[in-house]
Amino acid sequence: DVSIHDFMVGVKRNSRQPGEIIVSATLPVVNGWQGYAKVGVRNAMVISIASCCLVVDRDLGRVAVALGAVGPTIIRCRESEQWLASQIDLKTVGVISANLLKEFGDRIASEAKPIDDHRSTAAYRRHAVSTLARRLLTRANTK
Repeated sequence: DVSIHDFMVGVKRNSRQPGEIIVSATLPVVNGWQGYAKVGVRNAMVISIASCCLVVDRDLGRVAVALGAVGPTIIRCRESEQWLASQIDLKTVGVISANLLKEFGDRIASEAKPIDDHRSTAAYRRHAVSTLARRLLTRANTK
C-alpha cells in the first residue's frame, strides 16, 4: 500500500515502478460535506490555474484541505486544518464569522507554493486558493 502523499512525487511523476500495475485505490467513507472548485480558462478537463478540495468529517470533527496547481504536487494544508479545528467545533459548526473565513483563506494561501508561468502569476494563484477555500468552507457550513 502507498499513500497518495507518497505516490505523487513531482510534476507528472509518481512512485509507480516499471511493470507495476495499480489494481485498486482505497478511499475512506466520510460522514460530511465534500467539495471541489477550480479556477481555469474553462470548466472542462484542462489544466487548472488553481484548485481546492475541502472535506468536512463531522464524525471526527475535522476538515481536510488539498490544493492543486499551486505546487509541484498536491498540497495538503495540515497547518490550516489544525488551526481551524482549534477555532471552531467542526462537529457542530454554527455561523462562521467573516474574520475567521478571511484568516482561514490567508492561512490556506500561505501553504501554497505557486509559480509564475504562462497560465497565471503566483500572486493570483495564492488569491485564488484563498477564495476557493473560503467559498468551500462557507458551502460546507450551509449543508
